[in-house]
Amino acid sequence: MKNKKKKRKMDTDIRIKTFVDDLNSHIANNYEIVKDIFNTQYGYPALDPVRDEICKCFICGLYQSTITLTNHFLEKSLKFCLGIKYSIENKKDGMEIKDVFIDGINKYNDLQLEQSINAACSQGLITKKQKQELKGFKDKFRNPYSHANKAIFNGKSIKGKQVSTIDLENGLENFLELCFNSSLDNEIPIENLPFAQGIFQVEIAKQDCYPYFESVDKIVRSMLQKIKSKDNVS
Repeated sequence: MKNKKKKRKMDTDIRIKTFVDDLNSHIANNYEIVKDIFNTQYGYPALDPVRDEICKCFICGLYQSTITLTNHFLEKSLKFCLGIKYSIENKKDGMEIKDVFIDGINKYNDLQLEQSINAACSQGLITKKQKQELKGFKDKFRNPYSHANKAIFNGKSIKGKQVSTIDLENGLENFLELCFNSSLDNEIPIENLPFAQGIFQVEIAKQDCYPYFESVDKIVRSMLQKIKSKDNVS
């Protein structure tokens, strides 16, 4: 019994050390990539904590988390900016702080993402070009990652061997080894390999997450600047 406990502790210690080593291998390089966004706050407590956490996910090499939290950030920032703009335009003298923003919050709270994007464009918070860009993000990142559909793997394939379910009789590990025999020339769509998708999703997210987050961050900063300008005029 003692030997089993000792082995479990050793296995746990090895996993923790591996995890820490993996973090350390990412931090310095990824920080240099994201440092401008990480160190430049919006000045809005509604959005800064999410921006900060996305940056930390990326710095630590948590690329799928970077994408999924950016999905949330995109929707949150649109609704926030729409609600604040409405509240600025419809504020009345003498209102208590608890009542100032409630109408703006309620007006946009239940919108779907595409509705929020359209509203942000019609309200002048984003341009038509940005509207199309955000709708592209909805189709490429938000829907596939939030709803776990195969669009993540569209157009992506690997070289391997065409195998049949009979090969599964020798075990999943041997089956995957056959599938991933890169010395062969058959192109196999990743969307057709459910056992392997988790592995490839990590690599796909690694390539996509920062450009996605950087683009959303630029649009958010632009929206916030428009709100600040309107608030100063009002």
